[in-house]
Amino acid sequence: MRRFVKKYVTSCLECAHHKAPGGKREGELHTINKVSIPFHTVHADHLGPFVKSKKGNSYLLVLIDGFTKYINITPVKNTKSVTSIQVIKNHISYFGLPTRLITDKGTSFTSKIFQDFIMSYGIKHITNAVATPRANGQVERFNRTILDALSASGHGKDDKSWDNYIQDIQVGINTTKHKTTQKSPSELLFGFNITSRSEGILSLVINDTLNGTPLEKLDELRQDASTKIKAQQIQDAKRFNERRKPPTKYNEGDLIRLEKQVPHDGKSQKLVVKFQGPYRIVKVLPNDRFLVEDTPLTRKNSRKYEAIVSIDKIHPWMNFNRDFESDSTDNNTVDTE
Repeated sequence: MRRFVKKYVTSCLECAHHKAPGGKREGELHTINKVSIPFHTVHADHLGPFVKSKKGNSYLLVLIDGFTKYINITPVKNTKSVTSIQVIKNHISYFGLPTRLITDKGTSFTSKIFQDFIMSYGIKHITNAVATPRANGQVERFNRTILDALSASGHGKDDKSWDNYIQDIQVGINTTKHKTTQKSPSELLFGFNITSRSEGILSLVINDTLNGTPLEKLDELRQDASTKIKAQQIQDAKRFNERRKPPTKYNEGDLIRLEKQVPHDGKSQKLVVKFQGPYRIVKVLPNDRFLVEDTPLTRKNSRKYEAIVSIDKIHPWMNFNRDFESDSTDNNTVDTE
């Protein structure tokens, strides 16, 4: 009776769609290797929408160098692929071709025209797993800084002039000492700190330029920054993993349920469906990521759905092959009933 009741409860369809397991979430933090070469890895993300400005801008496209933390903030009118491509081309004209570009799965970065652009330039494009912003945490963290700075700069002023402050914010971030590297992004990139408008004295510009870091010592400066970044990544991973539990072992073909992305429409979300499934694991990827596809029970149309998800967004579907405190013979008997 004990085995039958456990199996019966495990097979509850309503529970599978609404109940989440308690305790720590699964999955550890997998850090991205930061090559000590400026603009080897670039993180990109859209920030917005904002109130439409007098210039017609509603978004910001933020590009950040993964090593020096140098940031390029561009106000844009929309999130269309054509607009994003033009911004990235302008960035390349100044800083060269990145080896890796890391983005989310927004349509701006997943459309055919954008993928053709990436392939034509020979850039390796890495996209986040579904609903896993920490995979692009570099730019997500700077987005909060940009929002705070933008709010303070435009306080009490015309809401439609917010894009007038972007250049000052960009210079401010690029000349501020980074907590991890202990150097400003411009110092790691150029060997000296560029001058902001608040320090706009010509003599200081000349002095900083002439007395910047010698070229032969710039490599040493970057190596030191690389060492500090790696040490910080280890600390961050240790702190993150303390709140996590070891991941469940999944194999290709396993059935799972996915956490459902519930839209924030201002209505109560207490009783909505929290999971959807079953989905099937097609491929096990590195860093606790999985390629999943829908099944006939979850397919909404004739087109197959596939997505890459993180392990903390999935849970086993109704798994009947559990140890119900009995020997293997009894289990086999129960499973065939």
